[in-house]
Amino acid sequence: MKVICGKEELMRGIQTVSPVASSKSTLPVLSNFLFETEGNIIKLSSTDLEIAVKCHIKGEIVEEGGITIPAKRFADIIKELSQDSEIEIRADETNQINIKSGKSKFTLTGISKTEYPVIPEFPKENNFTIKSEIFSSMLKKTVFAVSKDSQRYVLNGVYFIAEEGILRMVATDGRRLAYVTTESLDKKIKGKAIVPTKAVADMLRLIAAADGAENVKVGIADNQCAIEFKDITFLSTLIEGVFPNYEQVIPKKTESQVKLNVKDALTAVKQMALLTGDKLSSDRSSAVKFYFSANVLRISASTAGLGSGEVEVEVDYKGEPSEINFNPNFIKEVLQNIDEESAIFSFTNALNPATLSPEKDKNYLCVVMPMRV
Repeated sequence: MKVICGKEELMRGIQTVSPVASSKSTLPVLSNFLFETEGNIIKLSSTDLEIAVKCHIKGEIVEEGGITIPAKRFADIIKELSQDSEIEIRADETNQINIKSGKSKFTLTGISKTEYPVIPEFPKENNFTIKSEIFSSMLKKTVFAVSKDSQRYVLNGVYFIAEEGILRMVATDGRRLAYVTTESLDKKIKGKAIVPTKAVADMLRLIAAADGAENVKVGIADNQCAIEFKDITFLSTLIEGVFPNYEQVIPKKTESQVKLNVKDALTAVKQMALLTGDKLSSDRSSAVKFYFSANVLRISASTAGLGSGEVEVEVDYKGEPSEINFNPNFIKEVLQNIDEESAIFSFTNALNPATLSPEKDKNYLCVVMPMRV
């Protein structure tokens, strides 16, 4: 195999696939990525057996072939080469990789491409297209609520539900839940998938790096979810199991509603979060008191041995005075994902779940459980 590439194009390909290569795997070939020619294109692929990514890059194919290349070492070398010079990559039957650029020459030892795992193809049947901006926004608005408890493995990902031209995403850790929906699909397909947190993070990384990717094609198969855009394909195995009935968690009605300014409320919650314990803790040291009275929300925190604080926020509230305790970081993460100026905080009492949602966007809703202090 012999190909010639420009540095910028080659770096784009490396940065796309190399983060997936696993340096900790017991299989040495998984710390490599697959570099091969396919017709008149150059294809780079990488997998850790749970997720995989493929992309195409531009270049001149002098001689067809393929090899797996040590991902980190190759990336470090290419990064230090001259920006403007062409890079020649050659591999022979002994799996030696020769890299030449200007007056610089390197040799690396690769592994035969026949030892690399077969990466599945993008699902051809059960797929739909959605605007990349909408898809990324939905992922961001849910992934923060995913459980980090490995014992509750079915909650360790974002739940996708596609049906009747609608896509829903849900995530929960048992103490909060994020739900978002859209009707922007081009096909009425049916599919459900629990997509692991790591895969969601990679989807967001790849879409953000792909400048100008207007649409994303999403495919759901029996054991995998995949996205495809521009010249990139990403695939992930799914979390097996049954996601809990999230609809039972969302309150059907609440007794009180508060309209608040998102920016002001976020600032206040951040201030009081400085006086609480670990953000994932469920003990009383991590609780912040929310006291609602006529047009005022008073947020306060007090931690023994640390200190106390209080801040007032103007709100639109006409109900009876109410006091509820929340983990401030849960409220903060919801507010950070509301794109509007105002939000609606709905609750019943200090024991029942509360909801927080944008004032106008009815497609996004978060449920937060109060803390008992």
